[in-house]
Amino acid sequence: MARELTKAPKPTHLKINKWRGLFLFILVLFIIGSLVAISKVEHQVRILESQYYQSLKLALKANEEWGRLRLEKEHLTAPARVEHIAKTELNMTLDKSNYQTIYLMPVLREENRVLEQQGE
Repeated sequence: MARELTKAPKPTHLKINKWRGLFLFILVLFIIGSLVAISKVEHQVRILESQYYQSLKLALKANEEWGRLRLEKEHLTAPARVEHIAKTELNMTLDKSNYQTIYLMPVLREENRVLEQQGE
């Protein structure tokens, strides 16, 4: 019995504090990891937003250029302009008295072979 009296009971509050410290350490690690993940996601969002706005700007520029090209095409192919160029630069007229009709006869296969043989 003497031994039993000298033996002190194990304190239970130290065991609880040991687990509390581990839990607190894990909680702090989790919070730090969450903060790092949040900052990375915010950075990626900023990058994606800047790329999105750059592509929108590029699309607007391309749309503007397309409109300009369409107007230029309409100007260059306007019937009055084509007629003016045909009359002034190419000396074309609407007078049909100078027309010539040329008829092309199809060459038969046998005649074509004869012509090829003569060419050799």
